[in-house]
Amino acid sequence: MNIKLIATDVDGTLVRDDHLTIPKDNVQAFELAKRKGIITVISTGRPYSLARRESDTLKGVDYMIVSNGAAIVDMKSNQVIYSCYLPLKSLEKIVAIFEKYPLVYEMYADCRGFITQYTYDHYFDSSLPDEFMSEYRKRMVLCDSPWDVIRNRNVEKMNIDYMPKECIAPLKEELSHIPDLVYSAGFEGNLEITAKGADKGRALKWLCEKLNIDLENVMAFGDSGNDATMLKEAGCSFALSSGHDLAKAAAKFVTKSGNNDGGVGKTIKEYLTK
Repeated sequence: MNIKLIATDVDGTLVRDDHLTIPKDNVQAFELAKRKGIITVISTGRPYSLARRESDTLKGVDYMIVSNGAAIVDMKSNQVIYSCYLPLKSLEKIVAIFEKYPLVYEMYADCRGFITQYTYDHYFDSSLPDEFMSEYRKRMVLCDSPWDVIRNRNVEKMNIDYMPKECIAPLKEELSHIPDLVYSAGFEGNLEITAKGADKGRALKWLCEKLNIDLENVMAFGDSGNDATMLKEAGCSFALSSGHDLAKAAAKFVTKSGNNDGGVGKTIKEYLTK
C-alpha cells in the first residue's frame, strides 16, 4: 500500500495513559515517515495550543486537525486553513445552560483553551490524571467571563471535563433542544460539543482533497468515538487495541499493541519497512 499521509489522534492513541508521554516507537516512526516524504497530521480533540507540545516532540508535523475537526492548522504558517465554528446563537444558549450547573469546562477558541475561575479552582475534579490536568491548566487562558470569549472569538468546541452525575441527564436534556450540534465523549463525566459538520472525518477528507491525496493512501489511528469518522474515511485505518469498541467498529484494522506500548509507531514501522 502506497501511504502518502499519516494521521493520528493524541489522547489514548499517540500518548500513554498519562496523556503526556509519547512512546519512543511513535517518535521514531514519525521520523521515518518524514524521511520517506509522507505528510504527517495530528488529529485531536484538543485545540492547537494544547497539542503543540506533542507536535514539537514528533518534529515536522505538517498539519493539525484540532477540536474534533473544527479547524485545520497549517503548521508551516501556523494559520487556520479550514474551519467549522460554533455559531454565536448556539453558544449563547449553551453558556446560559452551563451557568445553571457546577461544571468544569473549557472553551476552545482561536486555537487556544479558555477557562473560568470556577473551572480553574475545580480542575482536579475530573477523572483524568492529576499530573496531566496540572500541565493542561498551565496552558489554559483564564477569562473573566465566558460571554466575552463566545462573543469575541471563533469558538471551535465546548468541552466539559467534569459534571456531577446528578447533572448529566438534565444537562443533556436541555442541550438537546439546541439544533445542529454534535456531541461526543471520551470518558465518564466528559461532553464535547462542536458544530454540525465539524468532525475529524470531514476535516481529513477536506485536507486530502486540498493536497490531491486519495483517501485510500491514508493511514489513520484513533481510539474512541470521536475518531470514528476519520477511521471510516481513511483507506488504512487502525483502532488501538486498547481503544473503545466504537473505534474498533469503524476502523479497518486493530493494532497489535496498545497506546502505552507504542501501538501507533510499531504499526507504522511495520508497514513502512516492508
